[in-house]
Amino acid sequence: MPSVRRLVIAALVAAVAFAPNAQAGTPPARAAVQTAPGIDYWTEPASTSVFRDTLPSKESGRAIALDTAINEEESAQIVLRSAAGFTVDGVTFSALTNGGQSLAASNLSYTFVDYKYLNRNTGFGNQQMYPPVRKAPGDFPDPLSNARTATVAPRTTQSIWVTAAVPKGTAGGVYTGTAKVATSKGEVAVPISVDVRAVTLPDPKDQTFETTLWNVFFGEISWAPDGQTMEQTYKYPRYSAQYWDLMDKVATQLKRHRTNTLTLPLVNMLVDGNTTVTDNSNAGGVYSFDWSRIDEVVQFMLDRGVVKRLEGFWVSADTYNWGRPQDGVREVEIIDGSGGKGRRNYVNWNSAKANNFIDQFIPQLKQHLDAKGWTESLKYWMHVGDEPVGDAEETAYRGIAQRMRSHWPDVRIGDAAFHEPTASNLASTMSVMVPNLLNYDGNRATYDNLRAQGKDLYFYNCNIPVGNFLNRFIDQPQFNQRLTPWYAYSRGANGYLHYSMNGWLAKLDDTESKGDHEIVWPDVANNTIQSTIRYESLRDGIEDYEVLNLVGKRNLKLARDLASALTQTADKYSPDTGYQARIRRIALDAAAGTPIAPDLARNVIATASSAAAGHEAAKAVDGDDATSWQPSGTGAQWLQLDFGRQVQLDGLQLNWSGVAAGNYSVQVSYDGTRWSTAYTGGGGAFAGINGKARYVRLDFSSGVSGLNGVVAAGSPLAKQNVLGGRTYTVNPVPNNKPDSGIESTDGVLADAHDDGRTYGFGAGQTTATVTFDLGSVRTLDEARIHAYEEYPSYRPDKLTISTSTDGTTWAQKGYLPGTPNDRSKIWYQFDFTPTNARYLKVTLTKAYGGDASVMLVDEIEAYASTGPANLAAGASYTKSSPPHANYPDTGAKESTDGVIAGHHEDTFNYGYTFAVGTTGSAKVTVDLGSVKSIGRVEVHDNFDGVTKYSPDTVRISVGDTPDAVTQVASGGVSSAQWFRFPVQATGRYVQVEYEKYSQGVAADWIFVDEIAVYPN
Repeated sequence: MPSVRRLVIAALVAAVAFAPNAQAGTPPARAAVQTAPGIDYWTEPASTSVFRDTLPSKESGRAIALDTAINEEESAQIVLRSAAGFTVDGVTFSALTNGGQSLAASNLSYTFVDYKYLNRNTGFGNQQMYPPVRKAPGDFPDPLSNARTATVAPRTTQSIWVTAAVPKGTAGGVYTGTAKVATSKGEVAVPISVDVRAVTLPDPKDQTFETTLWNVFFGEISWAPDGQTMEQTYKYPRYSAQYWDLMDKVATQLKRHRTNTLTLPLVNMLVDGNTTVTDNSNAGGVYSFDWSRIDEVVQFMLDRGVVKRLEGFWVSADTYNWGRPQDGVREVEIIDGSGGKGRRNYVNWNSAKANNFIDQFIPQLKQHLDAKGWTESLKYWMHVGDEPVGDAEETAYRGIAQRMRSHWPDVRIGDAAFHEPTASNLASTMSVMVPNLLNYDGNRATYDNLRAQGKDLYFYNCNIPVGNFLNRFIDQPQFNQRLTPWYAYSRGANGYLHYSMNGWLAKLDDTESKGDHEIVWPDVANNTIQSTIRYESLRDGIEDYEVLNLVGKRNLKLARDLASALTQTADKYSPDTGYQARIRRIALDAAAGTPIAPDLARNVIATASSAAAGHEAAKAVDGDDATSWQPSGTGAQWLQLDFGRQVQLDGLQLNWSGVAAGNYSVQVSYDGTRWSTAYTGGGGAFAGINGKARYVRLDFSSGVSGLNGVVAAGSPLAKQNVLGGRTYTVNPVPNNKPDSGIESTDGVLADAHDDGRTYGFGAGQTTATVTFDLGSVRTLDEARIHAYEEYPSYRPDKLTISTSTDGTTWAQKGYLPGTPNDRSKIWYQFDFTPTNARYLKVTLTKAYGGDASVMLVDEIEAYASTGPANLAAGASYTKSSPPHANYPDTGAKESTDGVIAGHHEDTFNYGYTFAVGTTGSAKVTVDLGSVKSIGRVEVHDNFDGVTKYSPDTVRISVGDTPDAVTQVASGGVSSAQWFRFPVQATGRYVQVEYEKYSQGVAADWIFVDEIAVYPN
């Protein structure tokens, strides 16, 4: 999604505008938008968690822009908010057109994001999941409501989930149209574009990736009989007319979300039929198996295009069924009885009853599946025993498997396993290996070697892993589930298993792992189910896997490297959603046979350690793969590129001349003198980087045959990072992890604390400063600090930015609490009015204790201003009433002195309070000195991360006299701590009105700070 959108606001139209992101490339053309009076709106990608109090980040948009393949679905969000309550009466879509081609409106749909209350964040035992998208308790976005309308409370954010489905037969190209949101306050019109790549994904039943979400739609699969989920939830029996109506809707959701493995609770379904057994009290019962319910369900789902594989859920476990103790002995699920209709039971795995059941069940199961043609056509596989652990259970597993195979030698078996070494020991007995991500990463060689022999390799999650591992908890970032198939592709895995899809009888408050039992939610009123943003994310990841698979058919190295650019291990991956989207676009283009564009390396200045005659360094960047750079000798070599300006570098695509280099590194630099390693690898086709630089150098320590071409993915920075490559002073000297001298300015982002790319402070260093000398006075208007990505407890508690022209007198230019404020929650972003400065200082503070044992610091950036000067800088102004005596306007200058307030106690602002239950306002009128042409007004929103002292509504009026001003804009949503209003007006006086409904403690004040006015 484009990161830059600007809003043109007509008079009396409420809206929010967002400033350009300094890290983006050339801003796209402005889109005409339409907003209902009194309603603010913006757009977010599907990866953003939108809470009831969410405000936009700088990257938030004003339009939906999706990238898709054909036969794919992709989603984004329209987000609404108003100071007054309103209703959303529905959303309609125009057809999306591309010249003479059209994507019908019926291919676009919407749902409302709903919420689940979490009483605490996810953990498992004494292990916590991190980083959560927010600290619990509170409401977290998860269900997607099936309601067609929504009522939105005052000062509440509501997300509308918009999905575009691109059907087979659609021609490639960019399709554009409009979504119209009908509200009680009027209509909101949102531009939509869908960039369709000319490549078609397979249907779910034909795709490479296999997905099984254990569910109880067809009967209980658990060995703990806590009830009958479907009957207790929907209040009617299975196989009734209502049930089949529900299953039709379930099938639609399974197909939409590419869940293509059908979980069959075999014993339960056989009992649901008319399976009988003669007296089995002495383990001599004779079974008459009734396969009718199994056949009915399978055919029902086959008819709806859902099924690729059948999974027979029949397990052994150390159960506590029917009063049995968990005694370390595996029990087998059987059908038991004294004559007549059978019932479920569990018996010791090596008992006579278990053997009697296996000896009849397994051969007859094979015979039936063979007769139906499902054994091979649907690649039937089945379970032996879930999560075996220890020697006794390994012995039981092998014993059960051996008895099964005595009747069905080539039966495919597989089970989720995470206990080591049991899991690795048993992997060779399985046809479908299902290691937990936790133990796969610690035992890759075992699983990879068996995968190379042709076994299926699925990853699975269930309760664990927690920590920073990829999983699918409600309080995790939404992209976690999407990245799991990326990791699977990077490792050659071909499937994913999860318990549970709909374990609704488990109480959310009572479970440690939030959402582990529910990937969908029941919708009893409409006899259907609710999808979730996590289920959508899983589908998106599966579709991405299929895109990568198509790339791999052209260039396997490129596909694997693209996947590895985002996911290196199950707990090491890029949380930067912008970078995720850019790598995904490269993959889509590669699948469609389209080269990376723009190519930042094309015809740039290239130099090398040596070059053979006719194979100069420039031949690697001329765009012609018939030419090449080749060194003139052997041994260590290097190739260096100068982009001529600072760039966001997403990676390098390498087309080798001859044999690919076995090992090499990519180094980046802002100045061509100080270098930092951004990538190490060998033999690949793409080096993922996500860094900033002007220069890049490939170092081949063991020599290289040459390169036919180097393509650089990324974009030029819209503004110069004036700190890039500079040295700085750190005070005190870090006592936890040392600083190399340029860790904060080398353009390389830190990830894990042990990667050598960060420095840190510990006990006794509660305050630290990082100070930069720019060498001369520069005009700045933005700064960014990269947050430690993995573990929030290692981040500072608060940060301030200050500037100075002489290194002695400092002015605060920004304050933030310890929570990053960008879309991906990995950057602290500070905007301020254009400021002349030679020196910049970052101050970080932390209270240590518990897990908060260190404070880690990484990249710091500051950007040169490219916009006009602030017309209101130093201007005089008047106030409609004096502020509260406890929070005065010191020197009558706080609104135009260029000093940015932080916490309301810092004396850099002034305050007004209103009686609880009333609406109050304060007006500030700025005198520009003469009539000016005004193009933009920005008002700082003083929010300290805890209190809700923001105004509900800000109104902008302009006039030639202070008593005769005309309102030209209004809105109630700030972006990155600024209310931003594009206007088209002329006048000498700019009036800002702050209005608020007083709600009591921590929400009964307005604190007024900086006002900035910019010319057209």
